[in-house]
Amino acid sequence: MHYKTISDIMIKDVISCTEKDSLDVPNRLMAEHSIRHIPVISSENGDFVGVITQKHLLKEAFQQAKLFGSVDMWTFGRGVTVKSACSKDVETVQPQLPLAEAGKYFLETKYGCLPVVDQGKLIGLVTSVDFVRIAVELLKEKEEKEG
Repeated sequence: MHYKTISDIMIKDVISCTEKDSLDVPNRLMAEHSIRHIPVISSENGDFVGVITQKHLLKEAFQQAKLFGSVDMWTFGRGVTVKSACSKDVETVQPQLPLAEAGKYFLETKYGCLPVVDQGKLIGLVTSVDFVRIAVELLKEKEEKEG
């Protein structure tokens, strides 16, 4: 396998939510799909808005638990919007970005995902797990050649 750019490895069928969704929507999606990051898109024009992560959801849940108790921390999610909890100042990349540059980003920032945006629209997502997958494939190829 020869990977050169983000477009070679990005997830194209991205699970997303809108900024107007309540927090129970990304919470449910993360649980159903075993994912930790969900891009947020505009409900009006489909433009990329930001990212909501498990950390954002936990932070909101703990804040609500402090205020209202921990009887059901996720009940609050129906009244809080994604817009109020997501990161909006998110680094995005173009699909033609070389993988080495994207890899440096993950190493330097310790973030878990990079949204791939073209002309304001979300077209894909790359995660640190995608880089681990590439590393495993390359190691297997090397072993097969040497073995």
